[in-house]
Amino acid sequence: MIRSPVKPAKASHAALSPRLAVDRLSPRTKRSLLVCFALAACVAWSLGAWEAILTVSGLRPKLRPSLLLAGDSLTEKGTNPKINGWVTLLQNEYTRSANVVPRGLSGYNTRWYLKYAMPVIQGEIMSGAYSPALITLWLGANDAALPNGCNSEQHIPIEMYRDNLIRIVRQFQVMAPDARILLITPPHVDDMARHRRAMKNEGDKEGVVDRTNEMAGNYAEVCVATAHKLGLPVVDLYTYFNDMPKWRRNNLLEDGLHLNRRGNKLMFDQLLDKIKAEFPDVVRKLERWQLPNFGRLVESDPWVPDKSNSTRSLRDN
Repeated sequence: MIRSPVKPAKASHAALSPRLAVDRLSPRTKRSLLVCFALAACVAWSLGAWEAILTVSGLRPKLRPSLLLAGDSLTEKGTNPKINGWVTLLQNEYTRSANVVPRGLSGYNTRWYLKYAMPVIQGEIMSGAYSPALITLWLGANDAALPNGCNSEQHIPIEMYRDNLIRIVRQFQVMAPDARILLITPPHVDDMARHRRAMKNEGDKEGVVDRTNEMAGNYAEVCVATAHKLGLPVVDLYTYFNDMPKWRRNNLLEDGLHLNRRGNKLMFDQLLDKIKAEFPDVVRKLERWQLPNFGRLVESDPWVPDKSNSTRSLRDN
């Protein structure tokens, strides 16, 4: 007996069209979805309208330009008011027009800064905490620690130092594309002062120096070359200080490495001169006060006594 071929059974769960899927929803579910869609539309419209109002009216809060100072202890110690640190001088110079954001971390080399500091700074910038108009990058004094010295843990091979500088700059360019970037070389080192300091070390490290002026110069050269490669300006502090007589340049350091009061003033002067020479657009922002001088308010909005009272009613304030 020959049987006729069996027809394939129809799928019991055929794909539903969007219209059919909606039709199968309960009235209560439909109402809930409609309410959700309506609320979402209202929120979207409100945000868009508020955005438009802020833009057209000029009421949008405008962040003050920020000067982001990335570096090691030479930047961190620059915040010390007792020695008129260069960072405090910068804050005083632009207190009415800009925020100075020091991110100097004592002891850090470029490797540690790249690994630990940059993610934090990125989070700050991307969250809108500040908007850098200028970024100074002053690293290398710790990278230049001698590989066989008493602080060899801080040493970074010179090729890695160069690569790290480039990576840090590239990351800044991504997270703050409108910011200007300025590199700063490691300064000079007073070899005799560091030797005297090494004699106070204990155990196997007694008499073992941590860094030398010659080694700092090697890293300064790489910093300058890297800046040129990236098309960025650089403050060559190493050459600036080493062009001075030895007695004079060494009198600018408090411990053979860090700047004292006189050194900080010269550092500030060099930095300000470079900013004015290289970044006229940034200078224009820095010269523009966020709020007017009170003298203008004396002329345009003086207090006027009420005609019927000797003092103005508190309700007017």
